[in-house]
Amino acid sequence: MNFNEIEITVYNGVRDTKGHRATLYDFLNNVDYKAIDELRSCNDEKQRRQIKQSLPQATISGVFAPSRSAENLAEHSGLICVDVDRKDNTHIDNFDTLITDVFSQMDEVAFAAHSVSGKGYFLIIPLKYPELHTEQFKKLVQVFAQYKINIDQACSDVCRLRCQSYDLHQYINLNARPFPGIYRESRKPIVFHPADNDTEEKVARLCRQIEQNHIDLTSNYDDWVKIGAALSTIGENGRQWYHLCSAQNANYNATECDRKFTNLLRTTRKITIATFFHYCKQAGLELKEET
Repeated sequence: MNFNEIEITVYNGVRDTKGHRATLYDFLNNVDYKAIDELRSCNDEKQRRQIKQSLPQATISGVFAPSRSAENLAEHSGLICVDVDRKDNTHIDNFDTLITDVFSQMDEVAFAAHSVSGKGYFLIIPLKYPELHTEQFKKLVQVFAQYKINIDQACSDVCRLRCQSYDLHQYINLNARPFPGIYRESRKPIVFHPADNDTEEKVARLCRQIEQNHIDLTSNYDDWVKIGAALSTIGENGRQWYHLCSAQNANYNATECDRKFTNLLRTTRKITIATFFHYCKQAGLELKEET
């Protein structure tokens, strides 16, 4: 990793909406030490806020154009910046030594330093899957929780601003390992109910094969909706099978699956259960006699 080659957007204070391209190295090193020292020594909250808002700010997770918003992400830097604030971690006795005690021991931390106030920390972490920014952040929350450390939830925002700061004892690891963790919603437990008729018995037998062989019939959104529509024709009992089929896909979301099936129960008109049997046949599934 080379901070000189990673580009981000830097803003001249919080009122600057356009910003300009700069390297991460420039943002971390071309610092207005005098202004930051003035902020840290100031006891007037209003004046502190004014100083902070006038300092350079940056979107560590990438370049944004023409203005700063998640929709205007032009290029992800492959990084995420997380905050660890004292107010959220009053239970930690060694808070003042977290850089040496914890952060420097984590292979994924590339940079750690005190925030502009001097009372908290900000960490820069490379992501293995920047296209899954939110999911990787949620997993980071769980990882830090294992250390009894709470990180600021607002850091999930890909276009979140980071105020410029400095720390004479900052930690740098240019060989940091990209964080590989991805948050996955826990799968909803599937409770199997006995079939009420021959059609449902066929569905149940096919679904058992789908689960045993990890066959994904819902590889795209259109197929997912058609499978749900077909299963909705057997009524509420089809919900369990829709969850089972959907759960074979890596993007399965139990809440969204429930919501979609409820909608399909109300709106499905033209599709029949034959559509489900057709998809199963295309996948090579057969209705063999069970022994």
